[in-house]
Amino acid sequence: MTVALSKPTRIAIKNILLATDFSPLSRRAMDYALSFARRYDSTVIAAHVLSPALYATPSNAVMYNAMDPLPYLDSVRRELKHRLDELVVAAEESGVKCIPALVEGEISEQLRYIAEERDIDLIVIGTHGAERWNRLVMGSVAESVAHNAGCPVLTIGPRVFRRPNFEATFKHIIYATDFSADAAHAAPYALSLAQEYGAKITITHVVPPEVRTQCHRELVLNSFQKELEKLVPGDVRYWCEPEFALEYGGSSEAIVELAEERGCDLIVLGTRRSNAGVLTYFKSGVAYHVMCRAECPVLTVTGEKEYRG
Repeated sequence: MTVALSKPTRIAIKNILLATDFSPLSRRAMDYALSFARRYDSTVIAAHVLSPALYATPSNAVMYNAMDPLPYLDSVRRELKHRLDELVVAAEESGVKCIPALVEGEISEQLRYIAEERDIDLIVIGTHGAERWNRLVMGSVAESVAHNAGCPVLTIGPRVFRRPNFEATFKHIIYATDFSADAAHAAPYALSLAQEYGAKITITHVVPPEVRTQCHRELVLNSFQKELEKLVPGDVRYWCEPEFALEYGGSSEAIVELAEERGCDLIVLGTRRSNAGVLTYFKSGVAYHVMCRAECPVLTVTGEKEYRG
């Protein structure tokens, strides 16, 4: 069933949560967080989660000569507080109000608590994918945050090397849809950002690989083309001419390849939760695969928080 897109209004982003592990990838995520904050006059909460469980490991026991490593957390806390303070100074020197938050516990759970307590409108996080399990903000955490967040999540993946030069520029945005109500939750954000940044927008749907015969494929493609055109409200054409793109094959690969071909600056996806507690899009883990492989940031929206315009 097609869910028509409504006319976008300017997004209200008052509070941004930046999750950081102080890695180079987190610094790239910080650049995007600060850029959004300057654009929308937002406050940034820079958060680092200290997980004591990471220190109670056999390797740390050897490091501390078989002594309990937990008493040494005081020095770790002081160092982390110092690094957060340095981050706050850098943010404020760039014109952004920034508040540090050093908390302890399970990482994704603590980030969710901060988002709820601070009334966060956007979470910005880096993901190292499945390759950097020794990092605090790792692939599984980013996926869990996107899965549990009640607000949009901007993920900076390991292949995103572009860094905003003070102000991010989004010249071309891709909005991918499977025509579900879940996907439609992301549409106002895609359209609003396209209008805000004067960006071209490409609305795409990936035709499943089960469509095999040429005759059947042409019928399906014609049907999907009409469904895509129904999505866009008429007044959108006053400020942009949306492009409709039907891709064929595996969903994550098709979306990433299209983004690379078009030189896109942002991918927007609507996501939902499965009964098994796994982030889903197109009934699979497509969203996370796109985050890890895309050369541009990925904005995911679960639809749990009402759109603020």
